[in-house]
Amino acid sequence: MQYKDIKPKNPLSRQTDDPKHLGLPVAPPTLSLCMIVKNEEEFLPRCLESVKDYIDEMVIVDTGSTDRTVEIARNYGANIYHHAWENSFCKARNYSLQYATSDWILILDADEEIDSEDAHKLKEVIKDSKVNVIYVPLFCKPLGGNNISISRSNRLFRNHIGLHYEGIVHNFLKDKGASKNAEIKIFHYGYNLNKEQMEKKFVRTTTLLKEQIKKDPSDPIPHYNLAVSYQNKEMDDECIKEALEAIKLFETRKSDQQTRLQALYTASNAFLRKRDLGNAEIYALKALDLYYNYLDIHNVLSSIYFQRKEYDKSLAFTNSYLRLLKEIVSDPTRAIDIPFITIDLEWFAYSRISIIYYEQDNWSEGDKALEIATTCAANVWVPYLAVGKYFYEQKNFNRGERFLQKGVELEPKNRDLLYHVAEVYVNSGMSDKALAHLKMILNAYPGEILAHYRLGLIYSYQNEFDEAIHSFTAVIEREPRHTGALFNLAIVFEKTGDTTQATNIYRELLEMNPKYSEVYVRLGSLYLKESNYVQAKECFVNTLKLNRYPDEAHLALSKISLFLQDLEGCVQNCNELLKDLHLPRNITINSISDLSNIFETIGLHFKKQKNEQLANYSLQITEMLKSLEQIK
Repeated sequence: MQYKDIKPKNPLSRQTDDPKHLGLPVAPPTLSLCMIVKNEEEFLPRCLESVKDYIDEMVIVDTGSTDRTVEIARNYGANIYHHAWENSFCKARNYSLQYATSDWILILDADEEIDSEDAHKLKEVIKDSKVNVIYVPLFCKPLGGNNISISRSNRLFRNHIGLHYEGIVHNFLKDKGASKNAEIKIFHYGYNLNKEQMEKKFVRTTTLLKEQIKKDPSDPIPHYNLAVSYQNKEMDDECIKEALEAIKLFETRKSDQQTRLQALYTASNAFLRKRDLGNAEIYALKALDLYYNYLDIHNVLSSIYFQRKEYDKSLAFTNSYLRLLKEIVSDPTRAIDIPFITIDLEWFAYSRISIIYYEQDNWSEGDKALEIATTCAANVWVPYLAVGKYFYEQKNFNRGERFLQKGVELEPKNRDLLYHVAEVYVNSGMSDKALAHLKMILNAYPGEILAHYRLGLIYSYQNEFDEAIHSFTAVIEREPRHTGALFNLAIVFEKTGDTTQATNIYRELLEMNPKYSEVYVRLGSLYLKESNYVQAKECFVNTLKLNRYPDEAHLALSKISLFLQDLEGCVQNCNELLKDLHLPRNITINSISDLSNIFETIGLHFKKQKNEQLANYSLQITEMLKSLEQIK
C-alpha cells in the first residue's frame, strides 16, 4: 500500500478559497473515529458510548466477528467494512484510515473508553492549525479498579496527510510534523481477560512477534515486545534473553531511546524477580543514566537496595519514586511514550518505608509511614498484610503476628490475612491458634477448600486422626481429584492401621498420575510390610525410572532382594547406593559379612546427614545380613 501526501490540484486554491480570506465563518474541523474489531461485544458499547456525542463519523473495520459486534456497531451508526484478518494489526488499522473522510482521526480499541470528564475536549483540541498530532494520556486499569500504568499515545492526528501505521503486532503511527499534549484521558481495560483469553492472546502475540523476528532479526522492537510478553507470563529466563538482545540491537542502532529505556527496565525487573540483584542493579542504573526521571526504575532500585538491606539508598529511591509519582498524577501529560507501570504502588512505597524504620527500631516513624500507606491503598488492611508478610518471611513471627492481627481487626473476614496469621502460628508452634483462624475462614466461607485442607494437615500432624479424616474428606467431596487431600488421607489411614483404605487411595492416585513418585514409595513400603515383595519391587523400580528418591528405592530393593533370596540383587542395589552417596566403591566382597559392613557404613553416612529414617533402614539391612550370615 502506498501512502502519499494529498495535495490540492491548484496551489493557490487554499489561499483563494479559504473562508478566512473571504471573511466567512470557519467550519469547525470534523473528527472520524477509526477502529478495528473482532468479537468485541463485551466492551464495544462502553467504548462507543464514551465518544458518540463528540465525533462526526465512526469507521469500523471488522476482521471476522462471529458475535454481536457488527450489530452493536451498526446500532451506533457506524460505517462498517469487512476485511479478512491478514496477521497484521497495522494493515487492518490502515484500512480503517482509508475510509475516514473527516479532517482529523481518533484511534480507539474496543476495550478502551474516553474519560467522560474529558470527551468534550476532543472537538476543541483539534482546532489547533499548528499541529498534526495530539498525544493524550493512556491509562491501563481493570474495570472498577485503580490505574496500573500510564503512557502518552498519539491517538489524534490530522487526516489526508499520509500518516499511517507500521508494525504487525504492536503497531505504531508513523507521524510527522508538529505535535502537542492534551489532557484527554483514555482508559484501557485489555487486562480484564480470563485465563483462557489471556493464553490465546499470548500465543497469538508471540507467534506474530517470532514471525517478525524471523523476517528481520536485527530489528530490536519485536525482541523487546516478545520480552514484555514473556514478562507478563513470568517467564523470566526467556524475558531476559529477548530483552538483552533488544538492548544490544538498540545500542548498535543508537535509535528509539524510549523503547530502549523500557527494554532496560524489563531486563532489570526480570533479574530482580530471579533475585539476581547484581544484574538488576546494572541495567537499572543504565536506564537511569539515559533518563533520570524514569518512575519505574526508581521503584526497582528502591527494591534492590531494600533487599540488600542498604536502607539509606532504598529510602532515597523510594522518596524519589514518590516525588515523581506525585508530579505525574497531578499532570498526566508528563507521561512519555513508554508506559509507567508502577503508578499504583504509592501504598507499597510507604509500606516499604515503614518496614525500614521498623527494622531500625524507629517505631514512631514506621507507624507514621504505615498510616500514610493505609490512606493510599485501595483497602486499609492491605499495607498491614504486606508488612506482616515481610516479617513472616524473615522468620520474625512476633512482628509478623502483630501486623497481620492488626489487619484482621480491620477486616475480620479477609482470607489472605487469616491464612497468613494461621501460617505464622503454625511456624511458631501454636497450632491451636492456627486452627482457630482457619475455622474463622470456614465460618465466613464454608466451602473454602484450602482451609479444610490446611486443617487436615494440622490435625494429621497432631495425630488427631478423626478430625484429619473429616477435613480431608470435606476437601475431596468438593474436589474429588484433589491429590494433596487424597495423599494425606491415605497417610492418615496408614497411621490408623487401615492399610486397605490407604492402598486403595494410593492406587487411585497412580491412575490419576502414573508419575506420582511419592505414592510409589508409600505404596511400595506398604506392600513390603505385607510381604508382597513382587508388587513392592515394582513400585520401587518405577520410582527409579522417574529419577526420584533413589536412596529410598535402592534401600528398599536391597531389602526386597534379601527376602527373595536374591543376594546378587542386594549387591547391585548396594553398589548403586554407594554411587549415589559418593562413597568408595572399589571394595571386594568376599562374604555376607563384608556386605553387612558396607550397609553399616551407609547407615552411619545417613546418620551424619541427620537422616535417621534411612540410617535405621540401612541398619535393619545390616542386621538381616548378619542373621543370614549366622544361618549360612
